[in-house]
Amino acid sequence: MTKLTDLRCVHRHSIVTHPACFAKGHVKWPDVKNVDKLYSKVTGQPWYSFPEYRIGYFDIEVDNLKADFGTVLTWCFKDKGGEVHSSVITKEEIINGTYDRRVVEEFVERMKTYKIIVGYFSTRFDLPYMRSKALHYGMEFPGYADIYHWDLFYTVRNKLCLSRKSLEATCDYLGIEGKTPISRNDWRKAKYGNKKSLETVLEHNIADVEILEELHDRIEFTRKWIKRSI
Repeated sequence: MTKLTDLRCVHRHSIVTHPACFAKGHVKWPDVKNVDKLYSKVTGQPWYSFPEYRIGYFDIEVDNLKADFGTVLTWCFKDKGGEVHSSVITKEEIINGTYDRRVVEEFVERMKTYKIIVGYFSTRFDLPYMRSKALHYGMEFPGYADIYHWDLFYTVRNKLCLSRKSLEATCDYLGIEGKTPISRNDWRKAKYGNKKSLETVLEHNIADVEILEELHDRIEFTRKWIKRSI
């Protein structure tokens, strides 16, 4: 009888030493499905710690809360424990009529590099917004179960008892510093492509994904993470 620890990839390595091979199905034994569960059984680690399951924290900034009227000004993804990736619209794109096409396309391509993405109120806003934009531009947006999605808003809502449940209010109460304010004037000027104001919006965006990761680290213990699709 084959044991879990006997499973080897085509290079004769285990799932621990060659996780990428298992993720791609390059295994000597019959098809190995749910490689994350297999990794968990072999190592005793949670399924989402499978090395091939990259985790990214994300947030977007827009000039209108509805995609058919709004424009994506900036977006950020932060690798778990790593660097921040971002994109920002330019004044030239606003003037020449291409608007946020490039920014949306870059968002979609960056999102595809992760298996798990973490946001805040992203179930109701960030993801539907970017999906709407991608469809408008004829771009292929990741489908059901391609990427797993964790929305920390619902963890805060269900596991904490706070008067306000915004990311800013939650982090302030938990002593997580880094949230940066944006003046109404900067929002207005960024909408029309002012470079300095757009830089301010991007700084705000970067701060959001950084505190989002810290918030996740603080409250992760409160719930069981499930495979919820984008």
